[in-house]
Amino acid sequence: MIELIEVINPSNQPGKIMIIVRMGAELLREHLPRLISAVEASGKIVVWQSDPMHGNTVKSESGYKTRPFERIRDELRAFFDVHEQVRHPSPPSPQSLDKSRDSPTCDERGSRRRVCCPLSKWEMWCSC
Repeated sequence: MIELIEVINPSNQPGKIMIIVRMGAELLREHLPRLISAVEASGKIVVWQSDPMHGNTVKSESGYKTRPFERIRDELRAFFDVHEQVRHPSPPSPQSLDKSRDSPTCDERGSRRRVCCPLSKWEMWCSC
């Protein structure tokens, strides 16, 4: 990864490289500290961002893809926890959340059970 950063940003210009993490909360807690440490040890300047929408996709019983709210929330918490633990010098960037103005295919929150709507196309929703 360091070699790729050097090729893309040989002058180490701040703000030119954003590393977007998409791995789910468990893998993020396991692997992100090592990635941050390697980049930091190389002296490279990057912006870190979590994209919890892609590391947490599951297929519902109806066959539609969805992202359970708890998984998205857990990955965001893990992302900020890891940054706090490794004491990364720059704060994490704003986070990437997908949304839709239309009805969600699935919404799983709190005590409510997941309810999948019989839609003709896949739609998604997240409000974290």
